[in-house]
This record gives sequence, structure tokens and C-alpha cells, in this order.
Amino acid sequence: MTDAVQPRAPRLLRLPRIPALPRIGAGAMLTAALLAGCSLLPATPHSTTYDLGPPTAAPAPGKTLPRLRVLSTDGPSWLDGNAIHYRLRYAQAERLQPYATQRWIMSPVRLFDERLRDAVSARGELSWGGDTQAPALKVDIVDFEQVFDSADSSRGVVQVRATVMRNGMIGQKTFTAEQPAPSADGAGGVRALAGSTDAVIAAIIDWVATLPVR
Repeated sequence: MTDAVQPRAPRLLRLPRIPALPRIGAGAMLTAALLAGCSLLPATPHSTTYDLGPPTAAPAPGKTLPRLRVLSTDGPSWLDGNAIHYRLRYAQAERLQPYATQRWIMSPVRLFDERLRDAVSARGELSWGGDTQAPALKVDIVDFEQVFDSADSSRGVVQVRATVMRNGMIGQKTFTAEQPAPSADGAGGVRALAGSTDAVIAAIIDWVATLPVR
């Protein structure tokens, strides 16, 4: 009797070794995504900036001002930034809100101050701040906002308090001006506030010209 033939064990196939992939950290992955143009953060809204533009009307001829120094204009703390503020008087009269993507190019207080100085120099001699012999004009802004009386009707409201002094107060008066906005948005509010600013400044200068400051 012959010995039974034992079956051979099958030969194992050896696959080529694949090198391990390098580990990529979270920071590298974020950098790669940004370089590929994939932003993981929401886009920043585009902002539009405004100034008061050219004066809405040429200065009316009037009495020439005496030599006058203009002290820095002041205003409430909410006007320190460059936000354009509006108020929905018909719905939320107690809430003053800023536009999200529309801004003044600088603080509206500074814009008013520059406009005032230009107007004074156009009607007389604008002296420097240290000239204590010249009477001083000091303006404090009380209100500077776009007021919506309805969803499609608004106006620019500017209210200021003007004081003239030299070795004591010579005169003080409050001025208010309102101009309708041509559109129910920030751009319309800017135009209305520019017109109200010019109206207030013209009234201040006419009033100063009547005071005994010479």
C-alpha cells in the first residue's frame, strides 16, 4: 500500500507595501481650504460711506460777521462713531438704531464742525482758537437722526444749541431744522440730514450777525 500524497499548503500572495499617508493637522487643513478659495467664515457685508456732500444751497448774502473763533463742536456720546442713526417713530419711537452697512465717513459731529467753519469763513474772518480777543462760537449737537413717520416717509432732523461768548456769555439759542428724505433708506437720510445741517448753520450765522460782538 502506497503512502497517500499530502496536499501542499497554498502559497500566500504578497502585495506591495503602500507607504502610510502623512497626518495632516487641523491647522494645515484650514490653510489648504483658504488657499483653495473656500472660506469657512461668513462674508463681511459691503459698507457704503457718506459725507455731507456739497452745500445744498449757496450762502445767502447777509451781514458780514466780525472776526470769530469757532470752538470744537460737541454732541452726545452716541454720535462719537460714524453710524447713521434712524428712528421708526411709527413703530419703535423709543429705539434709536444704526444702519448695518451704511456709514458716515467720519463722526457726524466732525462733519458738522467742518461745515460750520467753512460757512463762518465765507461770511467773515475765521480766527484761530487761541485768539481770546475774538468772540467764540460754541455749538453742541442735541439731535442728528433720520426719523421715519411711516415705512416710506422720513425726514432728517438736526437740533443744536449755539452759544456765543467773550468774557462771559453774549447769547445762546437752540436751532432745529428738518428736511424730507427723498428715499426711505440710508442714502435718503444722508441727503435730508445734509440739507438740515445747512439750514441750521445758515440760521446760526444770521443770528450771530445780530449780536453785539464787535
